[in-house]
Amino acid sequence: MPSKSLMTAALVSAGIASYVTIAGLTGFCPMCKSVTDSVFGSATPVAHTTQPEEGDESGDPASESDGFQIVNREGSVDIETTFDLTDLSIPRDEIHTLLPIDAIPALTDPRTQVIDEAEFLPDDARIIVVEMGGDVLGVPLAVLNFHEIVNTTVGGEPIAATYCPLCDSATVFKRTVGEGDDAEVLEFGVSGALYNSNVIMYDRTDLGLWSQLALEAVSGPRAGTALEFLPVRIVTKTQFAMDYPGSHVVSKDTGHERDYSGSPYTSFFENPDYLLVPVSGIGDALPLKTLGLGILAGEKAYFVSAGAIGEELIIPTESGDVVARATEAGIDVLNAPMGVRTAQAFYYSWSAFHPSTEVIGE
Repeated sequence: MPSKSLMTAALVSAGIASYVTIAGLTGFCPMCKSVTDSVFGSATPVAHTTQPEEGDESGDPASESDGFQIVNREGSVDIETTFDLTDLSIPRDEIHTLLPIDAIPALTDPRTQVIDEAEFLPDDARIIVVEMGGDVLGVPLAVLNFHEIVNTTVGGEPIAATYCPLCDSATVFKRTVGEGDDAEVLEFGVSGALYNSNVIMYDRTDLGLWSQLALEAVSGPRAGTALEFLPVRIVTKTQFAMDYPGSHVVSKDTGHERDYSGSPYTSFFENPDYLLVPVSGIGDALPLKTLGLGILAGEKAYFVSAGAIGEELIIPTESGDVVARATEAGIDVLNAPMGVRTAQAFYYSWSAFHPSTEVIGE
């Protein structure tokens, strides 16, 4: 597998068309006449390709000498005028813009219901477990497929549970920044832009950008800030009901008309080599969509495949041991030292964000 993944213009167009179909199915666009309309109506993808290096006459728009291909759809968010890009720490020319801001509507303080009453979820539904202050909340990926961010409070602590279906990546973190009188609770939304095929979030206070898998703010007055992460935990509905009987999960009563009984990303998951947009600098240690655990401990990054984790694995890091298990639903981190950040993710995206990551495969 090459260390850099670049897609042809034809594949880019096909991929974006698929994404628009997904968006149409979910009714993301507030300007569309119906939920079945394409997000941008008859708009077609616009793919900008850097010019070939001097001396390259191949004419191939996806050759490595052509560099990176950026995708901007007509009608998508203009990040320069919408957000604070001060101290932007990710390459501007690798940010794809595919949707308007908030076209994927993040949820804030959504309604919940007892797990046994959540009949819209099958037994094998995947659920993020958030446990704080003796309270537990389950956040179904079936809901996050259509919203990607849930801002809520668990055990008195403001938290966000986030999910990017394109990377099968999940994180949970506290939303409070600062301490004492300077403490402030942030609320996060979905920007409409992607970097390394991963959701770029924004905070509604400063309009700074935050990257889910960079695990920190990437622009604005808080650029470089890493919030306090909770161990990522993903289990099935059956496991959640057994481990936390009577606990609540986010319900499908979100105020948005979505079919939470299924996923619009099924075909994306079934194709192991298909990516939606170009991603630069993918590692070659594992197949692209190998699911695993990403760990940031101090200056060191790790990626451990689900197969290597198995029933339970202790992962030594420079900050202490991380203990995890692979479940039928994903990755369940049982323990992580304070300050260590964990995320479930596909290998391709994690490796693009963290090129020096230590890889532990099967």
